[in-house]
Amino acid sequence: MSIGESPMSQEKEAEIRQRVKAQFGRRAEAYATSRPHALGDSLTLMVEWGDPQPSSLVLDIATGTGFTAFAFAERAKTVVATDLTFTMLEEARRLAKERGLSNISLHVASAEALPFHETTFDLVTCRIAPHHFADVKRFLQEARRVLKPKGALVLTDSSSPEDPEAARWQQEVEKLRDPSHVRNYTPSEWQGMVEEAEFTIERFTTEPCSRLIFSDWVERSGTPLEIVADLRERFQQASGAVQEAFQITNERDEVLFSWMLTILLARKG
Repeated sequence: MSIGESPMSQEKEAEIRQRVKAQFGRRAEAYATSRPHALGDSLTLMVEWGDPQPSSLVLDIATGTGFTAFAFAERAKTVVATDLTFTMLEEARRLAKERGLSNISLHVASAEALPFHETTFDLVTCRIAPHHFADVKRFLQEARRVLKPKGALVLTDSSSPEDPEAARWQQEVEKLRDPSHVRNYTPSEWQGMVEEAEFTIERFTTEPCSRLIFSDWVERSGTPLEIVADLRERFQQASGAVQEAFQITNERDEVLFSWMLTILLARKG
């Protein structure tokens, strides 16, 4: 929800969360091997900006199969990782064991209703997930609530361009590909929502993610073949402005593109 939008009903929020659990419950194994989620400059930058210390208690919200939690666990004392979907956490548990990480605890929880006391964590992280949240403003409020004074939120998510045509096109293809997608937000919307939640933004940047391969993108989400055909046509027939915004190219009969990422560090007062 961006500034000025009406809040969702409880029934609508519950419907969104059910779609998220259904989507990621059936695709957990695919996300456990997803290179865009496991790697990337954004993850390196989040750890650099968050600067976890040997004494740090970190909360990773919507951890998925755990890649952000793993990166912070290499340096922090303890990482608590939450996700709405149990099967994603089971994959995270398996991967953590493979990596020999014993300082991670996993909990089923909604990003908008965290089961933790106030002022518990030194850092809160969230990477490539808020576009699935029913209520981003409440997520930000919850992140602030559980942070200690002077604690920091480190966040990355795919973003929409400020250009309305490109933003509409992206929203349409994302919803077709994955019904659990709610919305990408523009960088200016992120800035407004984070400040409205009474954080002080200390670092803020946008950058394209690593090149996405269309066939991998739709396979990871388990998109039905008839919708894949529709999506491929939309990419091939995209306007010049959309092609430029998302760096859409065709190479060796494969469509390549990039979504923009918003990355930020915000401090609780």
